[in-house]
Order: sequence, then structure tokens, then C-alpha cells
Amino acid sequence: MSAPPWGHKPPAVLDVAAFWNEQPPYVSPRCAYWLRRHDNGTWHPNRRIRTEGYHTAAEHLGIWIWEYLHLIRPLFDEDDSRN
Repeated sequence: MSAPPWGHKPPAVLDVAAFWNEQPPYVSPRCAYWLRRHDNGTWHPNRRIRTEGYHTAAEHLGIWIWEYLHLIRPLFDEDDSRN
């Protein structure tokens, strides 16, 4: 199977709540994947992700809650300000 231009999606983190209040020691590969896709313009969080709670959204994306709250969620505001 050939890889899409942005690469294959890495595996999800095992426990989204492992890093909830504190910053993880590194950005998870799955979070880096979503950030790279957003920077390349090939992904924007859809309405479902935007309306889910932070725990559910983190599970859906396969990232730690801290990453969702501090790295992914701010992208929503950037996208909204551009429109």
C-alpha cells in the first residue's frame, strides 16, 4: 500500500489521560502527524471534533489530553479567525 503524501497515521497513544495536567516529555507521533497535516493544509478539525469534549476529542484523535488542549484546540481559534 502506498503512503499518502502526508504519511501514514502513527498509532494512537495508549492512555489519553496519562498527560492531562502536565506537558508530556515529547509530542506524541500522532499529535505531530495532525500538526503536520494542519500546517500542510490537508486537515482541519471538523464539526464533530470541535463539539466533542476534550477527553473524547483526544481519544478520537489518538493524542494525550494535554496535547489536545494546548496544541490542537488552539488551531480551532486560528481557523476561525481566518474565516
